[in-house]
Amino acid sequence: MSSMSLKLLRFRRRDDGNATIEFVFLFPLFISIFLMGFESGFYMVRTVMLERSVDISVRDIRLGNGKVPEFADIKERICESSVVFSNCTDSIHIHMEEVAIAPGAIAAVTGPARCVNRFSNEPQYDGSEYNVGQANTMMVVQVCAAVSPLFPTTGMGLGLQNDRLGGNMAIVATSAFVNEPGTRAFAPYSPPIGSGNGTGVDPDDADADADAT
Repeated sequence: MSSMSLKLLRFRRRDDGNATIEFVFLFPLFISIFLMGFESGFYMVRTVMLERSVDISVRDIRLGNGKVPEFADIKERICESSVVFSNCTDSIHIHMEEVAIAPGAIAAVTGPARCVNRFSNEPQYDGSEYNVGQANTMMVVQVCAAVSPLFPTTGMGLGLQNDRLGGNMAIVATSAFVNEPGTRAFAPYSPPIGSGNGTGVDPDDADADADAT
């Protein structure tokens, strides 16, 4: 038997590197599962934060207090409360409409979710779908945030991407409420009186009165 044949035979019988081969095959699988789990977890965090910020922000619309936030103001308010979205004001779209008061009426936004396509030349929403309604009317609001996946090449990232959104994924929060009675007019956003401490007194005014006495 030639020396070359002997070397090939020895190479075939050796088991060095078996662990490395298993690592090469299994590591991509495990790291993909880990990244998909992280992606889904962060998706849930962003969904919960968006729903919370929408619930906080629509309170100002529902109460009115004679000063209903304008479209740009409510977008800024939602972004301030959510904190987990980058370039938030350019990524979210707000759709608000009245619910018809009729037997069997359902509080739901009609049609698919309206979202902003940040990578297209389509005109962006200018607030034309922002209808705050009148006193005592039932309203439904839907907010869609178009965000990029953290790991777009994993199974979860690929599954969440939407071609209509330029490769982004849509995070949607929906809420319904009934407007309180009273005057409703647009005005620059300012927190309702007494919203800070629940006493009906502005904390700064309270401090000033205490100093005066």
